[in-house]
Amino acid sequence: MKEFKKLVEVADKLNDPTAGCPWDIKQTFKSLQKYILEEACELVDAVDDDDDKDIVEELGDYLYVVIFYAKVAEREKRFTLADVVTQVKDKLIRRHPHVFGDISCETSKDVEKVWNEVKALEKSHRKSALDGIPRSLLALARAQRVLSKLIDHEYENVKALAPKKISEGEMGKQFIDLILQAEADGIDAERCLRNAIQTYEKGFRSWEGEKQKNS
Repeated sequence: MKEFKKLVEVADKLNDPTAGCPWDIKQTFKSLQKYILEEACELVDAVDDDDDKDIVEELGDYLYVVIFYAKVAEREKRFTLADVVTQVKDKLIRRHPHVFGDISCETSKDVEKVWNEVKALEKSHRKSALDGIPRSLLALARAQRVLSKLIDHEYENVKALAPKKISEGEMGKQFIDLILQAEADGIDAERCLRNAIQTYEKGFRSWEGEKQKNS
């Protein structure tokens, strides 16, 4: 795509050690880190607003963060943009054998099963089903990811909770009630939830280790 090639040429120019932008040239992996989350949040806002103009703009900004990281890596002789593109291309082909191979998938559930099986082979070095869940996720997102894994693995301490089904609106109200309670009691809701989910995570890892030892 010629537009993408031109964008990369712009990135090359900005990151040129002699003729580039002084601000761009001094950036590092760490200094750019905050822009990953910031641009992702702006993209989510644009999608929520259903504004195509903003979505296009924010997708472009997010794309450039990826290119920028690759340019820093090239400057530091760590890896290249081509490495990034090749890696994700190869991963997509591997994880879609029903499209690029001879496996048949009839439903999205079948696709998820195949995806997870291929991913498990790729990540066979991982010791726990929880490995790979980003530690830097906000507490609520991390809690849902962790608990989803615990449910999938039929962890007894979660199975016993058996939550009743409620509407999205009612669940939102419960969240608001809890946050108001936290505010009234001077409790940091983010830290409180993060600590609580860590307790479940430690329990699951111990339970998981015992199962592996006895299998």
